[in-house]
Amino acid sequence: MLTTIRERAQGWIAWVIVFIISVPFALWGINEYFGAQEKVVIAEINGNELLSQDFQELIQRQRVQLRQQFGGKIDNKIFESMPFKMRVLNEMITQRLVTADIRDQNYQIGDEQLASYLRSNPMFQAEGVFSPELYTQAVRRNGFTTTAYENQMRLGSMVSQIKDGFTRSVINAEEEVDNLLRLQQEKRDFRTIILPALRFADQVDITDSDIKEYYDAARQQFMTDEVVRVEYISLSLQGIADQVQPDEEALQTYYNETKDQYIQPEQRQAQHILLAVDAEAEEQEEAKVRQLANELAEQARQENSDFAELAKKYSVDTISSANGGDLGYFEKGVMDESFDKKVFAMLEGEISDPVRSRFGFHIIKLNSIQPQSGKSFAQARDQVLKEYSLREATARFGQMAEELHNLVYEQPTTLQPAADALGLTITSSDWFSRAGGDDEITAARPFIDSAFTEDVLLEGLNSEVVETSPDTLVALRLLEHRKPQQKPLEDVAEEIKQVLRKQQSQQKVAREVEEIIKSLKSAEQQLEQFAEQKGVELSAYDNVPRSGKDDLPGKLVNAVFHAPVNKASAENAVGSVQLANGDYAVFSISKVAPGDPRQVPEEVRDQIRAVLQERKGAGLFSDYERGLYENAEITIFEENL
Repeated sequence: MLTTIRERAQGWIAWVIVFIISVPFALWGINEYFGAQEKVVIAEINGNELLSQDFQELIQRQRVQLRQQFGGKIDNKIFESMPFKMRVLNEMITQRLVTADIRDQNYQIGDEQLASYLRSNPMFQAEGVFSPELYTQAVRRNGFTTTAYENQMRLGSMVSQIKDGFTRSVINAEEEVDNLLRLQQEKRDFRTIILPALRFADQVDITDSDIKEYYDAARQQFMTDEVVRVEYISLSLQGIADQVQPDEEALQTYYNETKDQYIQPEQRQAQHILLAVDAEAEEQEEAKVRQLANELAEQARQENSDFAELAKKYSVDTISSANGGDLGYFEKGVMDESFDKKVFAMLEGEISDPVRSRFGFHIIKLNSIQPQSGKSFAQARDQVLKEYSLREATARFGQMAEELHNLVYEQPTTLQPAADALGLTITSSDWFSRAGGDDEITAARPFIDSAFTEDVLLEGLNSEVVETSPDTLVALRLLEHRKPQQKPLEDVAEEIKQVLRKQQSQQKVAREVEEIIKSLKSAEQQLEQFAEQKGVELSAYDNVPRSGKDDLPGKLVNAVFHAPVNKASAENAVGSVQLANGDYAVFSISKVAPGDPRQVPEEVRDQIRAVLQERKGAGLFSDYERGLYENAEITIFEENL
């Protein structure tokens, strides 16, 4: 259809189209067409509007995450379903309510805490040291400005602190810990026999009519994949950068303009203990905290004192205290002014007197000083070339991307004009299906989706320009298309025969297992007798923990520990389970030994306490979120989703 419009939009037809389009321009004015996009509201939360644009951005992020999680093998219809949209919307509403409550309660994350979090985040570190380059890449990859990203981090940190507050408020009864330990440390003795799924395969008679009946009933299982082969052009920021060939004078000029980037300012690595006191605290309260700070400073200076342990015990900076108060390496001007002034006046190894900041009193230990260092042009040339080329490429990328979009659309049946104008190479792909191909480009979900659109498959047109990875744009067109076809019966007959043989054998084994279980429960026979009768091995396992053993299938261990036992004797519980490979395991439990909480090391008890606390804390936070939701005035406009 699109081809027809393009071919006929000439001569008198074109003039008719122009006339039709001009009428609304004349009646309502051109500004209506080029004005701001219409605001679409999808929900109101306590009188505040939630816009479709924000919702669609979150849907897109969820779509990308799910595709990555499932390797691209996920039905796109899921993303259009109302249950999926409502789940995302409810998450978004809850997030907005929590954010609003945080602001109402005036929670704050100081610059120092945020800086400490960013510096200690492994995602932003190279060889254990904070890397501005990695941080910048993360900001860019998530589509934020630095300010927006840090606001997002600040909010996330505040939410984490609220969650942590709920968790810390939980009080665990030791009886609960003991009960959980009895279950966790429980061990069971059992015997088992394995009945192979194909045990009766040789006794199953599969006829041609059975095969034909299965083939007719399940034709969709025996279709070839729909596959395509395409040609494509790719415009990438790195590709443009690789073509930049600056002369030495340009590189030298760039180096002189950006020399500060190649100078590493002095950095210091310190630990601190923070004792909180409000900036407007009364004199008596401040004096009390100062006295404790003085005592800790003296204690820290003692010969056998461990500064890290003191920080873990006393510091209220929860982010750094977990690491013994370690703040990593930082430059001048990053920390609070009074803290910064003191730490950059200290000697290596020195422990300071208490330093007052707007957060409270700090005891600082300076561990290491990295002096300022820099690179000459010769030393930095490779880096200068890379950054210069990337800057030039970035300047060109936007214009070239727009030109790519225009040429691909204006010349809809060929990629050659776009390739010639932009200096790109047309590449042909191998065959690939809707599940994707074997190479990087044909495995990219946006590329796959573009190849199977109506315009490409049915109309023979160029695809839209899509982003297959950050800073990489691709357009493609169809070379060949093979539709799904029914595989001939003779090609799949043996496959069907094996499927039917396994199915019927498994059915016989399942009936056999039912009879064995029935007999075991009535105590007519023991498992040893069945092992001998069936010609299979009897295996005995003693003191098997709930976590299992390397030589035991996980499904078998789970079934054994889920089997109900006689509470009086804790013996003679029986059961069965079908294993991952289709075989059946029949088991008989002979002994159940609950864990003894008194024999558990204290560090294990601490772990169990932490698990219980985390679980209950998560429940409390969930109740908090639900309470905000239930008490809010929420109107959802489903028709706008």
